[in-house]
Amino acid sequence: MPLITEKLITLKNAWMASHVTDAEFPTPLSEQGLHLYQLAHSELSTQIIDSIISPTESSLTFYPVDCHPLTIRYALVYSSYWQQEDQQQAIVEYLTQIMFEAETNAQLYVGFYNGKPAATGMIYTDVNDDKKVSLVSDIHALPLPNQTQLMQDMEQYLLDVAQQISSTVVLQK
Repeated sequence: MPLITEKLITLKNAWMASHVTDAEFPTPLSEQGLHLYQLAHSELSTQIIDSIISPTESSLTFYPVDCHPLTIRYALVYSSYWQQEDQQQAIVEYLTQIMFEAETNAQLYVGFYNGKPAATGMIYTDVNDDKKVSLVSDIHALPLPNQTQLMQDMEQYLLDVAQQISSTVVLQK
């Protein structure tokens, strides 16, 4: 299983980087944001999820990111992971470069709390030995009093979605 995990992470990271590295004229700020993203993700750990508890009532409403306005909301929420304003700006610049193709392996999600974007997450799915495998990652929530609960709600939702489409689910955090 470690090879599957490494492959998923490598593919997800390559997809995330491609929005800057494949751009004809990437901005210096988006390149800085990519560097910050890669640095933060190099410190994460993974675990294979064997069983997933059925999701409970969530305080979030979940939306797949399928248009640029939701990409912006995703970027604004996820950038709050970084403490410094200049780093947050670089992450927003980087993440708003994400372009979606019809057949992409990645699906970003935004969770809305009381009608406002408050949490993010991603499922990256690939095929390994004719079986779908999914990586759940990029889970974060705004620094609200209920941040931990919002992140747990997003994680549980994404694990449930991933389990429905894949035979193996890996969680990165």
